[in-house]
Amino acid sequence: METFRGNLLLLLASVIWGTAFVAQATGMEYVGPLTFTFVRFLLGAITILPFIILFEKKLFLKTIKKPKVFLLIFFTSLALGLGATTQQYALLHTDVSNAAFITALYVPLVPIILTLILRNKLHNSIWLAVFICLVGLYLLTSESNSVAMRYSDTLLIFSSIAFACQIILTDIYLKNNNLHFTFAFSQYFIIFISTFIIALLYESPTLKNISLEFFEIFYAGFFSVGIAYTLQIIGQKNTKPAPAAIILAMEAVFAAIAGWIIIDQSMSFVKIIGCILIFSGIIIAQVFPLLIKNKERINE
Repeated sequence: METFRGNLLLLLASVIWGTAFVAQATGMEYVGPLTFTFVRFLLGAITILPFIILFEKKLFLKTIKKPKVFLLIFFTSLALGLGATTQQYALLHTDVSNAAFITALYVPLVPIILTLILRNKLHNSIWLAVFICLVGLYLLTSESNSVAMRYSDTLLIFSSIAFACQIILTDIYLKNNNLHFTFAFSQYFIIFISTFIIALLYESPTLKNISLEFFEIFYAGFFSVGIAYTLQIIGQKNTKPAPAAIILAMEAVFAAIAGWIIIDQSMSFVKIIGCILIFSGIIIAQVFPLLIKNKERINE
């Protein structure tokens, strides 16, 4: 039952994230990417604050004062903040579908990063998955007919690396800590402060301009950050890594559908094939190693 609940929470998070790509893409007519990001994460922090007060108030300060826990929260915040900010910049010049499927490359990147850091043995099927994803990536970006679009697609690759690191660090935190709302709120608040300071230096945020993008920022802040990222933290606690990664990667599919229905961003046949290949690579990266491990256990 706990596993089913965890999977359901992750699926809901992926639906919210997928549709939030549209809000992110259409919400920068009057504000810059940094302004959009800092207001988004401020709303996310405000959304979580009541849960801190209700459930974790007594342990909040005690937890974040622990040096090891604070450092883990800080580096997780850094990864999430870099991923979100570079993704937001990329959405200035690329399609929702491109942004979503390139971002989803964090799934096969997770085991590769873990191998580089922890020297874990990497299953051969991962390289097949990476090859398929790279072919899909080539097809998805081959029609990028401007320097700005190609630059945006490159930013999304860096964004996917950052999100992969955030997934790994979240898993490390959850193995030793149960304060989900403390973890979520601390990340959002750190990202808000850091992006706010940088926005003051490089953009000119005003309440008037922010109000003109209120619906888009509210959706991306309240739902995508406040609700969905917290659902990820809670859901990931009760779900095995492989199904969790596949469910979360569904955000790309939901984003492509939302982009097509809401803002009429259709995809060419070549792009559709690219999306299918990337999603196939994601499934292979997670499912094949498990199938082979199970087969080896049966043979034993």
